Amino acid sequence: MSDAARSIVIDKRFCGPKSSGNGGYSAGLFAQAIDGPAAVMLKAPPPLDRPVSLRDAGEGAFEAVSGETVIAKIEPATVTVASPPIPDDAAVAQAHDDFLKDEDGFQIIPYCFVCGKERAPGDGLRIFSGPAPDSSVNADFWTPAADLAGDDGLVRPEFLWAALDCPTAYALRVGNRMTLLGRIAVEIFRRPEPGERLIAAAWREGEDGRKHYSSSVLLDEKRNIIAAANTLWIELNDPALIEKLRAENA
Repeated sequence: MSDAARSIVIDKRFCGPKSSGNGGYSAGLFAQAIDGPAAVMLKAPPPLDRPVSLRDAGEGAFEAVSGETVIAKIEPATVTVASPPIPDDAAVAQAHDDFLKDEDGFQIIPYCFVCGKERAPGDGLRIFSGPAPDSSVNADFWTPAADLAGDDGLVRPEFLWAALDCPTAYALRVGNRMTLLGRIAVEIFRRPEPGERLIAAAWREGEDGRKHYSSSVLLDEKRNIIAAANTLWIELNDPALIEKLRAENA
């Protein structure tokens, strides 16, 4: 890992909740310390516009630290997905439309870089992965913009992590109950070029008390999997914290 990679600043554009970084995007930045598939366990909200340092945690793992606070643990991982049938294009389009029509659903963080309805085209990713008709899959189309590319002309890894993240929250289908990303593991098989039309698809894997599990894939135009993720979401049970998050993100 280079010295430059050891210090990361998350720009406020890439927020999830208004006061912290989008979980998938932030994790994708941290995960670049690992060569290959990686898992990031978030232990505190990723701060915006403040340096986060990566330090060696031994046995191939790293920690992301801001001041005295450990933000995340990063380690090599194995990603396994067994996707249910992915809906056809018409069903994906319907899922997108239904997401935008749902005024009472899970849009608790409307300014999220990935899924926020209030983010303008060209600013947020605007991946609106609603439930596909007659399917357990949530999905939407996504065409990465040119400003998401790295020096090699391909979409940077952190944006693929971001696109894999939010759909897994909606795939839980827990309504207005609030969950926060606890862990995300990602494997990238191919980084796409800007302008490729992709599908972001996700589905629920199960739950254990307040822990909810889901997985996601990014598919290219030939419906080949180019990236995959396994996620863990934690359901919040602190009414004061839930109200605080709702108020801050209204």
